[in-house]
Amino acid sequence: MTTALERPLVQRALPHQFPLAAAVAASPTKVLLSDGHHLFRSGLGALLDREEDLAVVAEAAGGEEAAAAAPRVRPAVAVLGLAPEQPDGPAAAQRVQQASPGTAVLLLVPALPRTAELRRALVEGAAGVLLKDVQAPALIAAVRELARGGRVYDPRLVLDVVRAGGQGSPLSRRELAVLGEIAEGATVREAAAALSLSPGTVRNYVSAAIAKTRARNRCDAIRIARECGWL
Repeated sequence: MTTALERPLVQRALPHQFPLAAAVAASPTKVLLSDGHHLFRSGLGALLDREEDLAVVAEAAGGEEAAAAAPRVRPAVAVLGLAPEQPDGPAAAQRVQQASPGTAVLLLVPALPRTAELRRALVEGAAGVLLKDVQAPALIAAVRELARGGRVYDPRLVLDVVRAGGQGSPLSRRELAVLGEIAEGATVREAAAALSLSPGTVRNYVSAAIAKTRARNRCDAIRIARECGWL
């Protein structure tokens, strides 16, 4: 049985005239990589290690190895690459999260699942889901977003999941009204005045809309609502 390869955490030094930057660089975000294809895994590791704020601390050839390594290295983010013959991404993500509760899991899938049920399972099972052919800058940004506690999904995956949730919009009339005002350029206070609501209530409606659409932020929620025909 093979075991995950753990790497030493490299302390990257910056010039002494930048002590604050050096302190930040001394604690890069720890990343665990898992993929059954060594060439893909090595290339991804080299890509992430080029970033000053990221450090690959362990590599694994599959979900079980990743789950075994996670408690030892405690990564902020685990990037799990899936193969077509390994369709059970949510289960792999769950194993890693159970072994290391503080680790956010980013699944890299070879293709989007064919059914809405499987797509929903992916979204609900991991903090991030992207296709394996994602561009390098987008992947790096996704790792950073997950390390900050955010969530990142392929836009097509999110739209399909939201659309499959019901015949119409999952957003309430008030939530749509608030998004509509903000989409037209209104500030929170302006939207509150137009709808006879308090600014705090408007913020609550925006937060609810973001959660229901699984969006990254209010702009993303507006985009999803427009593409689904709700606005």
